[in-house]
Amino acid sequence: MPDLKLMPTGVPNLDTLMGGGIPVYSLNIVAGQPGTGKTILVQQMLFNHIRSHSTSKVLYLTTLSEPTLKVVRYMQRFSFFDVETFGEQVLYQDIGPFIRDHALPEVANYILTLVEKFQPEVLAIDSFKAIRDLSTEISEFRRFCYDLSVRLASARCTAFLLGEYERSDIGEGAEFAVADGIFYLNIALQEGEQQRFLQVYKLRGRATEMVPTPFVINEQGVRVLGSMLMLKRRETNLEVEQQVLLTGISGLDALLGDGVFRGRSILLSGVSGTGKTTLAMQFLVNGARQNEKVLLFSFEETPDRLRQMAKRYGWNLEALEAEGLLRIIFIPQTEIRVEEDLDRMVQEVDSFQPSRIVVDSSSVFLHKVKDLGLQREKIFQLCTLVQRVGAVGFLISNIPAGDVNSLSRFGVEETVVDGTIVLSTEVTGRQRKRYLEVYKMRAMDHVHGRHRMEIMQQGIEVLYHVPLEEAADEMATPPPLKFSPLNAIAPSGLRYGSAWLVRGEQGMGKTTLAQQFALEGLQQGESALYIATEVPSYLLHLQMEVFGVSLEPYLQSQHLCILDTHPVSHQDYIDLGDMERFLYDIEQHLRRMPKRNRVIIDSLTPLAIQYAPDEFIAFIERKNRLLRRLDITLFDTILPKTLNESILYSLLNSYDSVLDVYSPNWGEMNQAGQGARVLQMRKARGTHADTRPYPYTIRPGTGIVVQEGFYGDRS
Repeated sequence: MPDLKLMPTGVPNLDTLMGGGIPVYSLNIVAGQPGTGKTILVQQMLFNHIRSHSTSKVLYLTTLSEPTLKVVRYMQRFSFFDVETFGEQVLYQDIGPFIRDHALPEVANYILTLVEKFQPEVLAIDSFKAIRDLSTEISEFRRFCYDLSVRLASARCTAFLLGEYERSDIGEGAEFAVADGIFYLNIALQEGEQQRFLQVYKLRGRATEMVPTPFVINEQGVRVLGSMLMLKRRETNLEVEQQVLLTGISGLDALLGDGVFRGRSILLSGVSGTGKTTLAMQFLVNGARQNEKVLLFSFEETPDRLRQMAKRYGWNLEALEAEGLLRIIFIPQTEIRVEEDLDRMVQEVDSFQPSRIVVDSSSVFLHKVKDLGLQREKIFQLCTLVQRVGAVGFLISNIPAGDVNSLSRFGVEETVVDGTIVLSTEVTGRQRKRYLEVYKMRAMDHVHGRHRMEIMQQGIEVLYHVPLEEAADEMATPPPLKFSPLNAIAPSGLRYGSAWLVRGEQGMGKTTLAQQFALEGLQQGESALYIATEVPSYLLHLQMEVFGVSLEPYLQSQHLCILDTHPVSHQDYIDLGDMERFLYDIEQHLRRMPKRNRVIIDSLTPLAIQYAPDEFIAFIERKNRLLRRLDITLFDTILPKTLNESILYSLLNSYDSVLDVYSPNWGEMNQAGQGARVLQMRKARGTHADTRPYPYTIRPGTGIVVQEGFYGDRS
């Protein structure tokens, strides 16, 4: 079956709407109330036709509506108007006087005479309804319409009949019955704004979109807004959409399951102040720093304010813009026109081809749209905008402050997008803490639950405890651990992968034992992470120098890291008042340090005092579970009277080995030892240990020295 020959209109997106163009030699009616844009639309088609057919002619006949001179004067303001072709190829004739004085058959003959004279490929009659209004006989007008359509087709002329018709006229007028195509233009209130619409009621031989499609009139003429046409979900490009894009935000990629598949749209929701814009901007900056093109549609913040905000985190947006990696499109909230802006967004994305897209915010962009169906449709179109270029998109949704349990502004967005990330805050004591939750992520093995999130000097940081690297064989034997004070107490040897607790009153040497534990590891080529909770780090340096060991080489090689809980300028500092941050900082330092590692907390007492017993025990259990690895040993100290017996019993269950340092009753031991204190292994899981108390002394430059032969050969 031969293809139907079509005449392109050249009107942006109109040919797509009609499936390629208008069938040649067809009779078409362009109907609509005054002011809807009929004359502009058809005039634009005529000039476009001449532009692509340089030897052709088109003919525009005016009847009893606007005079030709007035029509031409107004058309000159549009860029499609061509002075050189006006009057030579784009011809104008006023047939109003002839229509007033002659019957319909004579009018038809006169129109065909003009067609034969000028030989136009396209004819327009404006207004055709004026001819009908002058007719007194319906049957006569019907014969006139039929005769005109047949004779124009025979003359190989494509015709457009313009008229100020109501929608109801389409089902009643004789001219509509003989028309091959019917186009209805109207103005209606939609999405809180007055909008022009074009609807293809009928087009013989073509499969067209029958729904009203919005259009605008600008200096270029009519532009049909193509979002409804262009933003239709395409077939999935598996080659592209199996590629994973990393956000580059600390902790977030691990929560997402190592990034996001391309072509996916993520809803980023939360109440005001939760960090949505900062996170989205960081997502874009991280991409641009990897030479990816990134695009931001902002409906709230101006580009200048965004650039200023970014400087606080060390992000130079101006430089990224100058390199052509970042583009910011700002549309003020007061100037939002949903369909026009969607059309612009399509053009920007198609021309720029970004790999990352942010809409900040979708809730402001759609704030005029009240219909849930339309809200869902527009969110779907935004997602399709992302999918069509294989990008990853973040659509920001502002949740009302009084509706913190909602996932989105309108309640429909989360059902359309591929993933939902919810940001929230919670007041604890006098602090407001931020949280991030990956609520939904299609086809991704993401981590569930809320996780602490902080806005740091470099941007967003999610405090997610990624499991530390484990040995390839989980059943492998932990490496041996040497610690001289326990040579006699654990003669079969100690190993990494355990958690130790040292209990003792003040002055018993707990800190000396902890420092000695760290230094002996360093001298064996191992690493030590020392958290000092009771004294500032500079005092700890002085104390450890008593052992005669220079700490500086170990600090420079990162084999030794001392974390201070007392804020001191230019020192690593962790906050005891924030357990989540405390654990996260320990874990991050361990990742950077060489393996094997001895982790010392000296002491747990400030934590036990600061928190409720159940919170403290839960923290210790979590700490030991997260940090205990085959190449890590945990070594904590505590004052025993800090906790009551039941809580202390729960605490001991979290440790593999428990050491007590105390002053004994020498009479019960039947003899006196060297010094006034003893060290006793109370618990030893996974190793054979002597649980009898052993006397010890503290020697300058050496530390704790256990009297190993105290019991001689006695069992």
